[in-house]
Amino acid sequence: MGWCDADGYRMGCPSENALITCVFSMKILTDLHTHTNRSTHAYSTIYENVAQAAKMGLELIAITDHAPASRGGVHFDHFKYLSVFIPRVIEGITVLRGVEANIQDETGKLDITEKLLDKLDIVIASCHGSVFLPNAGKILKTYTSVINNPRVDIIGHLCRNDTCDFDEIIKLAIAHNKLIEINNLSFKSRKSERIEHCKILMKKCLEYGAKIVVNSDSHFCTQVGELTEIAAYLKHINYPEKLIINRNKVALFEFMGKNFA
Repeated sequence: MGWCDADGYRMGCPSENALITCVFSMKILTDLHTHTNRSTHAYSTIYENVAQAAKMGLELIAITDHAPASRGGVHFDHFKYLSVFIPRVIEGITVLRGVEANIQDETGKLDITEKLLDKLDIVIASCHGSVFLPNAGKILKTYTSVINNPRVDIIGHLCRNDTCDFDEIIKLAIAHNKLIEINNLSFKSRKSERIEHCKILMKKCLEYGAKIVVNSDSHFCTQVGELTEIAAYLKHINYPEKLIINRNKVALFEFMGKNFA
């Protein structure tokens, strides 16, 4: 049995929301934030994630394990050799080689070298409490620095910082053509205040016309491509399909100016 929030969206009814997604919303065909068991708190292999992506009808996934500063983060060599050993296409699924890099301080410093970042297809920059979580006085400076980094593609799970004032960050992201992540793991949080914060982020992105990506942040293969409740909520607020950049491979490649063949 689900419950309705203040603006009438029903939470906690997966089958009901799945129906909404299938009937009224586009299918999001890529998942750009997935972890493998190279990150010690994730539990599936690359191949298991790919197999689930195929099962979910996806076209593409990105492998974005945690960079070294995270608890259980991955050694630099993992990122160095992704392009050497991981095929571009596995079982019909396009695979992007990426990272979820940690923002380490208010200067926007990341925990992976520029040389390694240049070897990767896609870079998510996120704050994690175990590494660095800026207080209210440092948030804008921190994200301004990150957004100005030309190697960063996606600003990861903004809604996890409860002191975040989204307006200026979203406007900066738009000005610098950065993507803002709407993160399923955060939206399905057991903390009701985090869910509300995610919804505020989506509404603010809608208000300013921000380009977003909708990702699972999966830590186990069955979570790959599981975006049902976010997709339903985006439909609920009439988020324009053209602004959901990872809705399919063509839209993503067009935005990035690359054809990952």
